[in-house]
Amino acid sequence: MSTSVLPLVPDALAARSREFAEIIVRRLADPELVRRSLNSCEQNAANPFMWGGVSLLAGEAGSALTFRYAARAVPDEAGYWSGLAHERLAAVVRSTHDEPIGTPGMAGGTAGLALALADFAADDPRYAPALAGIDAQLAAQIADLPPGHTTASDGVGFDTYDAVAGLSGVLAHLATTPSRRGAGGAAVQGAAQSLTRELTALSGSRTVEGRPSWYVPPRHYPLDSYRESFPHGYVNLGLAHGVPGILSALALALSGGDRTPRLAETVRRIADYVVSVSFEDPWGRNWPTGIPLDPAGAEQPTGLKPARATWCYGSPGIACALLNAAEALGDESLRAVAVDAFEAVLRRFDASDGFPSATVCHGAAGLVVMCAEFARRTASPKARTSLVQLTEHLLTHCDPDLPLGVQDLEQPGVLLDSPGILTGADGVALALWAVSTPVEPRWTRALLIA
Repeated sequence: MSTSVLPLVPDALAARSREFAEIIVRRLADPELVRRSLNSCEQNAANPFMWGGVSLLAGEAGSALTFRYAARAVPDEAGYWSGLAHERLAAVVRSTHDEPIGTPGMAGGTAGLALALADFAADDPRYAPALAGIDAQLAAQIADLPPGHTTASDGVGFDTYDAVAGLSGVLAHLATTPSRRGAGGAAVQGAAQSLTRELTALSGSRTVEGRPSWYVPPRHYPLDSYRESFPHGYVNLGLAHGVPGILSALALALSGGDRTPRLAETVRRIADYVVSVSFEDPWGRNWPTGIPLDPAGAEQPTGLKPARATWCYGSPGIACALLNAAEALGDESLRAVAVDAFEAVLRRFDASDGFPSATVCHGAAGLVVMCAEFARRTASPKARTSLVQLTEHLLTHCDPDLPLGVQDLEQPGVLLDSPGILTGADGVALALWAVSTPVEPRWTRALLIA
């Protein structure tokens, strides 16, 4: 068990957080209860509910990882939780023998399962061979990608390069996996450097029409409603799906020792771009969801509304990307910008009614985990004091009378009893342990925040 961090909240609050995290994880350990919850989600969700066995962020691989953290966070029952974690992970790995994972991405692809295995292997070397095997598969998937596929003449879909399904999420794992030092390390390292080159090229090129290559054209919008705000395409500024995800992934690669030509220069350039498109509101620095393009392809960064303050979109995730970039570059002025931006998030929270949802992606658990990163990695007194308030707020969403102890507000009026890390109970338990135990939250690498 890692003990490189300490509980970040007072003892009484830490005890309450651990108590409710344990309630959640015991519910998640009940297969029949989870099955009924998933059936309820499928019936009630406004959008189709996606749950996949190999998915790290919304599937059994994520539950296996959560149970592994339970073994560390509940040491008196470590044997039980380790055994359950192993059973779940082994079942997921076996399933890939019959149905190989077809995509490399973090949420439901090979990188997510590899990241889970890396966490298991961090304190149990018996998992190292399985990790080496899945990393080799991931490297082969990257090798099969056509060169330059991220740089299209007319823009790209953000799922090509984003943190959830795209190459930024994959690079976040490959940049630090122990397999880079093993027998097959050359292939794994080569795959990581290939992604670094792809994302570096994407970040410095233009389309034939002069638009930035990372812009998303309307034909790639996931919802028609995007056309109202961005009729001619846009630059996505969400950590989950946009430019900050590229920045964070490349910064993690640079910090991990990648010396691809122009990598440090690219991290600097993207960080400068992200800072340049921010604006000031009454609480401090803020960002919009994205930058629209005009019919000629020029960016229009003025007069925009701020994004919501979440992991997926908005200042909290962007501030985390800037902090990673500052550490990779050794730039204290950029670190100050990141801290200032995150403290502005916390001032906005002080003036608000809090989050309507509990979960990691767009709710209180996500902000708790990000605030914990700033409390650990910076000298921000605001982050340390606000973490108490944020944890208290997260606990107001927790109710032992709910099937899984907590729900996801999918959209106004639609509450789902969802498992999973990204939008469900797994993520809430992990967030509560992140602030209340001495267990290092390595799982946050899947979110590109650490």
